[in-house]
Amino acid sequence: MHHLKIHSVGEIRTVGFETGTSLLEILRSNGVQVMAACGGNGTCGKCKVKVKDVGMVTSCLYFPGHDEEVFLPRSLESKVLTDQHDYTLSIELEPGDLIEKSEHPVGVAIDVGTTSIAMYFIDLNNGHTLGIAGTMNSQGQYGADVISRINYCSHKPDKLKDLQAAVLNDIRSLIQKECESHKRKLTDIVKVSVAANTTMLHMLLGEDPTAIALAPFTPKFIDAKILPASKLELGLNPAAKVHVLPSISAYVGADVVAGLAAIDPPESIKNYLFVDIGTNGEMAIVTPDKIWTCATAAGPAFEGANISCGMGAYAGAISSFSKDDVVTINDEKAIGICGSGLLEAVAYLLDNEIVSMEGNLEEDFVLVDANKSGTGDAVALTPKDIREVQLAKSAISCGIIALTEKAGLSYDEVDALFVAGGFGNYMNIESAIRIGLLPQEMKGKVIQIGNTAGAGAVLDVCSEKFAKRLNEVVKKSEHFDLADDPNFAMNFAMGMYFS
Repeated sequence: MHHLKIHSVGEIRTVGFETGTSLLEILRSNGVQVMAACGGNGTCGKCKVKVKDVGMVTSCLYFPGHDEEVFLPRSLESKVLTDQHDYTLSIELEPGDLIEKSEHPVGVAIDVGTTSIAMYFIDLNNGHTLGIAGTMNSQGQYGADVISRINYCSHKPDKLKDLQAAVLNDIRSLIQKECESHKRKLTDIVKVSVAANTTMLHMLLGEDPTAIALAPFTPKFIDAKILPASKLELGLNPAAKVHVLPSISAYVGADVVAGLAAIDPPESIKNYLFVDIGTNGEMAIVTPDKIWTCATAAGPAFEGANISCGMGAYAGAISSFSKDDVVTINDEKAIGICGSGLLEAVAYLLDNEIVSMEGNLEEDFVLVDANKSGTGDAVALTPKDIREVQLAKSAISCGIIALTEKAGLSYDEVDALFVAGGFGNYMNIESAIRIGLLPQEMKGKVIQIGNTAGAGAVLDVCSEKFAKRLNEVVKKSEHFDLADDPNFAMNFAMGMYFS
């Protein structure tokens, strides 16, 4: 038996391990979260940690053979989108009879994203937001996207418990912090509403998600669920209920349903596109009579994974880039680049003909020199990074084209394009159009509306009547598979070119 001394956020502890076990597995088995976008397959390089007298190592490929000392990067809470927008539905406070179960009843609205989790703490006596908090989804240590996480647990049923435990621990931790911050008891929480994609909902409830990744892509459930909070061992009021919002299909989940139900556009907007750009590009086109939905595997490039220096929206991430100005979150030294910065950097490379229309980059392009970064290594974009951006933006653009064709609408007949999600709210629209992520024809019609999934979950917590609106969205929706679109292959190939 050997020993590993772990330095983490000012704390030091020592654990035992047997030889033949990777450093990543040693850390995981002792409750230490280390992000591994590839699921620990040694391909993403995101699980790097510092080993004394060795230097930075990729923990899934490093196998300690004697006593070691490891230094973990400081954990950073994810930057959570909190702004509401002018198009959010207004609804009367009608939380239901559960508020009688506590003198100070609290509702919790949760948006469980593939990358991050946002939580809204609501006073159910008056509908006021007490607080908003967020964190990274700890399932990221098992893979950056839903498919890699499904693969992680598909062959070993016990692995599903790892994924469920990870997200439930995140939720418990956020709830505990918010209760302490606002001087509320756990037993004051009487209602929880959850919006998430279909895979995240399965993993949250401990349901096998394997069928979601296999044709004909039939999830175990897509209907809304109401269950006792005690089933998830959240430690809340004994009478507390958890509302799991309804989904449309395997890849258009409750996050999209909640988002569509939360939008209340003015009468001047009759037909509109809705795009939530994340690891999965979930989108819809809404007309007065029908909603068409589709999903595309955009990949996690815009959320930091599969990019050599990519990271989430944490302190030190390059969030905006130009020749004369590099902006990082919290104005800290650059340690990587997040989605919004990546978008602007690629647009800059195109404008200056450093990257060709075909996506060719002759050599790595340094964004921040090693001596100016926070890690001692240069922050740069590689030719492979450019290809990842091409794949992601082509997937999104193909979905938008297919939706408009399905609805029989030209871009002139589409009144608005609502862009949802954290990345969507912070991205530079001109850069998005420059690289071809969004259509040139929608210039001047793009509206960034923030975390609509979270907004929908809040509305569900506050009003029992919101369930009717959710059901109307589901009933009005028709999902189609992009793979069945005869023009998909050609559109995707053409979409690989930059504008």
